[in-house]
Amino acid sequence: MSETGYRICSICEAACGLKISLDGRQVIGIEANDDDVFSEGHICAKGIALAELDADPDRLRKPLVRRDGRLTEVSWDEAYDFICERLNQIKDAHGVRALATYVGNPTAHNIGLSLGLGVYAASSGSPSFYTAGTVDQVPKQLACELMFGNDLAIPVPDIERADYFLMLGANPVVSNGSLWVVPKVRERIRAFRARGGKLVTVDPRRTETARAADEHVFIRPGTDAWLLAALINQLVDLGCKLPDDYPVQGFEDLRSALSDIDLTTVAERTGISEADIRQIATDLKDTAHPVVYGRVGTTLQAFGTLTSFLVEVLNLMTGSLDSEGGAMFPEQTYHAPSSPSGGLKHNRFQTRVSGLPEVLGQLPVAALAEEIETPGDGQIRALVCFAGNPVVSNPESDRLARALASLDLLVCVDIYHNETTRLADVVLPGTSPFEDSHYDSFLGAMGYRNAARYSAPLFDAEQPREWDIGLKLGFVAANGRVPDDAELRTFEDNVVARTIGEHVEDKNSGIYGRDPQEIMGLIEPEAGAERLLDLGIRAGRWGDHFGAREGLTLQQLVDTPNGIDLGAVRSGRLTEVVGHADGRLDLAPEMVLTEIERLRTAETGASTQLIGRRLTRANNSWLRNLPMLGKGRSMCTLFVNSDDARQIGINDGEDVEVSSNVGVVTATAEVTDDVVRGVVCLPHGFSEDEIEQRNGLSGPNYNRLASAGYSDGPSSTVALNGVAVTIRRK
Repeated sequence: MSETGYRICSICEAACGLKISLDGRQVIGIEANDDDVFSEGHICAKGIALAELDADPDRLRKPLVRRDGRLTEVSWDEAYDFICERLNQIKDAHGVRALATYVGNPTAHNIGLSLGLGVYAASSGSPSFYTAGTVDQVPKQLACELMFGNDLAIPVPDIERADYFLMLGANPVVSNGSLWVVPKVRERIRAFRARGGKLVTVDPRRTETARAADEHVFIRPGTDAWLLAALINQLVDLGCKLPDDYPVQGFEDLRSALSDIDLTTVAERTGISEADIRQIATDLKDTAHPVVYGRVGTTLQAFGTLTSFLVEVLNLMTGSLDSEGGAMFPEQTYHAPSSPSGGLKHNRFQTRVSGLPEVLGQLPVAALAEEIETPGDGQIRALVCFAGNPVVSNPESDRLARALASLDLLVCVDIYHNETTRLADVVLPGTSPFEDSHYDSFLGAMGYRNAARYSAPLFDAEQPREWDIGLKLGFVAANGRVPDDAELRTFEDNVVARTIGEHVEDKNSGIYGRDPQEIMGLIEPEAGAERLLDLGIRAGRWGDHFGAREGLTLQQLVDTPNGIDLGAVRSGRLTEVVGHADGRLDLAPEMVLTEIERLRTAETGASTQLIGRRLTRANNSWLRNLPMLGKGRSMCTLFVNSDDARQIGINDGEDVEVSSNVGVVTATAEVTDDVVRGVVCLPHGFSEDEIEQRNGLSGPNYNRLASAGYSDGPSSTVALNGVAVTIRRK
């Protein structure tokens, strides 16, 4: 007899509720959970394909250690002994800075993995911490840090109450949001338009979302900051002023810095007519509840931080920030303890070779290859890679692959073989999504609606869970030896106790000033990442504050698999999220004013520019190996504008050579009018991986064409969009 289990899909930001039919350890069916309070019956092919992922014979299940040049299955004890010995040798010879960490995007969807890798990174004592965020989202977070003094104060569109929606560089119909958790987005757009709302998309490509919009405006890659500057100037000319109730400083300085950016120049730079720019500005001013939203198309460019900053300036000028129907601040059920900021979280330390700045505790992955290649004090000699495939996901991929192959130790924690694990000295297999708990500790603060949801594991894990892997690696890094079970549990107790200590010293925590020993005794789970999760929920906005009031606990979420609806996003939160000491928004930080000057002197884009695109049947660099997602025609084609194709002499379906200043790939052309002239478009994350070759799904790696030196100024995030390329027939 089959049983029913419930699960939050952990693949992407939609976080859809799944209803799963089980026969013992076997998943026999997956469907949408119509009763989930957040996703309301939404599901996509990726959620259904989790059954294939769980049963996939290609999924890694045993540790691997490189011996005589080959990765060989070993016991967990042997794998940890190998790691311990190598880490000790490297640390003794080169110091802690030689130990680096790389974090991939799946960690944002796995509470055990994200908390566990944090234990390892902190225990290593090394500042050499690199993340996939430095190739996509960091410019947005840095812009929020600059404006609000809080990098997690990320406003999201209130689509259910807005009536004008200007969307730049975003394709939520495919991504299900991005730093905006919004399942069922196609239906929500349809409902938005049915009640009279107007959606305008701005993108070099007519995306799937653009086809659902009222209007689409083509723009040249990387010129969004020019458009936003023009819109700000137009709003000023139309008499728009900041509402009196916004606590701000620096608006006049910002206005002055932008004032001489004229409409004619902007039209030439962006390819958008002066009339269209004026109309957008008029609509923003005259509509009761407008909202502006920008995503990876606005962050993966040479002015990503400035563009992200100016998006929120527009929301401020229209009175839309922190207002119903505008750009609002959702609330997270889980509270992570915070310490006094001590100033801007930027450039507190730098990379060794090029001196690139730290941003929000992260170093730009653009510097990773040179930090490995360049001899000297602090040269990276070991890397622990958590759920990432940097060889495919990062710029100058071939160079990075060579650098990783030269390390004294490369450890990968992953569920699949990929281009990076094949270079590893040790591979530690992660668990199936059904063997892990799930809670969105990061993205839960970006939902279209406030909700509390948690998924307990459906099955016992066949191997250690990722929390235990991170915990054990952390013990090894801190103590130089492999712990026994009792030592590991004591180490976990100490991690929990330290976190409690941070909570009771945090004035924003619901247990500020409480007795740490009392709290330790009241946490309900006995072991695992759930101890920290219970702590964070109960100390949070809706928590019970460990008996001090009625409120949420982790156990309540366990007992409510459909989730707990906490209501619509509320306005009036601006003073709660601003972290600047004076409580005001800073609209003229020096970094932004410097970027405006750099914008003025920037060269116009190359005659042919490369941009990326998202796919519904993939998730960045993985999942295409699953039969349900991989079937059908090739997904990795190069979109070429029909006029450009005629000029070059390219026919649809022909192979073409795409070259940049750092690499060359071959791609199959798909001639279309969905990209603006002078732009070609290729999906991100493909490669010649052997599994994908077997399924007929391999394709050219976009990042072979991306230069590590072409980046956003303040964050050093690589500009993956707007890459100058040359196209020619094979």
